[in-house]
Amino acid sequence: MRVSSTMMINNYMNALSNNYATQAKYVEQNATQQKLNRPSDDAVGYSKYLGYTNDNVENTQYTSNAQTAVSWMTASDTALSSIGSQFTTFVEQTNQAANGTNSTTDGESTAEEMLALLQETVSQGNTQLGGRYLFSGQSDKTQPFTMSTDKVERGLTKTLDDTQSEFFGKTVTIDGVSTKVDGGTQVNGLNQMISLKGSDGSDYYLDLSTGYVFSKDFVQSGYKNKMSAGQTSVTADDAVGRITLTSNLADLPANASDLSAGTLNATSYTSKTDYDSLTTNAQKDFLSQYFDSSNSGAITDTGKTASLSADGTDITFSFNTINQYVVSYAGDDNKISMVKLSGGTDTTRDSVNLTGSDVFGSSDIFGSSHGTATLNDLLTVVAEMDSGDQDWLSSDGITLANNAEDKLTTSQTSLASRNSAYSNAISTLNDQNTVIQDNINNVNGVDVAEVTTKLLTAQTIYNIALAISKDVLPDTIADYLS
Repeated sequence: MRVSSTMMINNYMNALSNNYATQAKYVEQNATQQKLNRPSDDAVGYSKYLGYTNDNVENTQYTSNAQTAVSWMTASDTALSSIGSQFTTFVEQTNQAANGTNSTTDGESTAEEMLALLQETVSQGNTQLGGRYLFSGQSDKTQPFTMSTDKVERGLTKTLDDTQSEFFGKTVTIDGVSTKVDGGTQVNGLNQMISLKGSDGSDYYLDLSTGYVFSKDFVQSGYKNKMSAGQTSVTADDAVGRITLTSNLADLPANASDLSAGTLNATSYTSKTDYDSLTTNAQKDFLSQYFDSSNSGAITDTGKTASLSADGTDITFSFNTINQYVVSYAGDDNKISMVKLSGGTDTTRDSVNLTGSDVFGSSDIFGSSHGTATLNDLLTVVAEMDSGDQDWLSSDGITLANNAEDKLTTSQTSLASRNSAYSNAISTLNDQNTVIQDNINNVNGVDVAEVTTKLLTAQTIYNIALAISKDVLPDTIADYLS
């Protein structure tokens, strides 16, 4: 077969172009340090590369989220630690103030110190990070806590200890099962009654879950005599009377004669939720007539002049009150989430903040103090300390102070758990990043020494081809390419 000059030239040019393309490929790889610069370099490999790159972007974002979250929670923990130290001091001072040997002057002086301590607590609660308030929920541009400049007249409560809560409990039938419910109203980890003043000048306590009124002496110590005699639970006969809280109490016993021994509530309920809903609504309906939940539970004019009658006694009752400073909360209860793992957002798993309700409680017995319940409890302690009521401090005061510290500790524990989870996530994400980078390097990385050698080889072959072509194909385009 005759091989023409044209065919020789075409074959030569094709070979030269391929050689040049090989050389150009290695030049590009050497410059970009990437094996794959376009899909055509390796369709399968490029597809893997895109997948690994997406994994890397996602991993980087999750790592950034986790690092930001740890920074946020570390700052929160620092603030909570300071508040914890202040609460510890508060508990110690309350115990000392409850000592009967302290004088009135000592109580007033200690009250001033403790008020200053709570003002510092409010300041710590307003801690910011990067211009965002740590404890405001998602309203993190709004200062969460503010202490009033004037005192507010609020209702006074009686906080039951564990033994009292057990004795004053109610046995209710829920879904066919007899269930013991703690005495008083359950709020913020406490069981409380409302403090009343009788027309006879004595103090009494109202159980808002039943409407029964008990003498102060019986709640404080008289019940112990009943327990010593073998009585395990309060009965209607132990009450001085019963106030009709609201017309919504139709499902509760109408009067004392409806009650069986050892129980204040023998009515059946489908579920605990039904029972809780009934009693909660009854309490709200009653208290809303006398206390302003929108004004830190301040007693209303109606409350100030109230004269409550009770079945079973001629005594009428009014509300005992206390003048105190209060703290209000302007944040919300929404969580800030920073996703650290693939999948949907879980506010419990991915939340990085604590709200006012988490740290200081969601509400008090008056339906107020949203996000500041324990702070306002402590301000009640300050007010009672200032008035020198050591009897109240030795029981309720110490209980409220300890409860505030317990609530704070619970929130710290919750935060520490999540902080640990995010820290562990960072370690996991860093390990995953190593794997991802290895995958990217395996599919797209270049061996510099190898590429350099191949590039030099390609350049040498290309130059040799040009040089030889001059002799093989004289007077051709090869003369001009060399």
